[in-house]
Amino acid sequence: MSQLTNRRSNQPPLLPQPLQRALAVLLLGLLVAGIWLVSEPKMRGIAYPAPTLPQVSAMNAPTRLSETELNATLRQLNGWSLQAGKLHRQYQFTSFVEAFGFMSSVALVAESLGHHPEWFNVYNRVTIDLTTHDAGGITSLDVNLARKANELARQ
Repeated sequence: MSQLTNRRSNQPPLLPQPLQRALAVLLLGLLVAGIWLVSEPKMRGIAYPAPTLPQVSAMNAPTRLSETELNATLRQLNGWSLQAGKLHRQYQFTSFVEAFGFMSSVALVAESLGHHPEWFNVYNRVTIDLTTHDAGGITSLDVNLARKANELARQ
């Protein structure tokens, strides 16, 4: 570490070298402490209760749509298609920020439904695939999330 000197004159360093090192260690410690304070609460040992999600049991699990129901639904879902047994749609926005904002909005809806999409984002494009794994296909949960995604994309 270079020694701090008074640049206005050729006087000796403002602080002796051992004190400079101690000050550097202190500043590094403060930086680490600052990062720790703004870090994820779990890293600081703070436990928040987990959000309560709708419980799905065999009694109230959504049932897979029949082929007739699925075809009728697809006619009503603008922009959605059936791809690899899943509801599929690609959205395009004017910027990454708009695409990410859309994803954040859909994430809040998905969390409230307890039903999460398979999705992919590249710059201003968001691709969503929906299926209900527990039912082995597309259910009303997927249709509801697709409708809500279309509503959010129009905003």
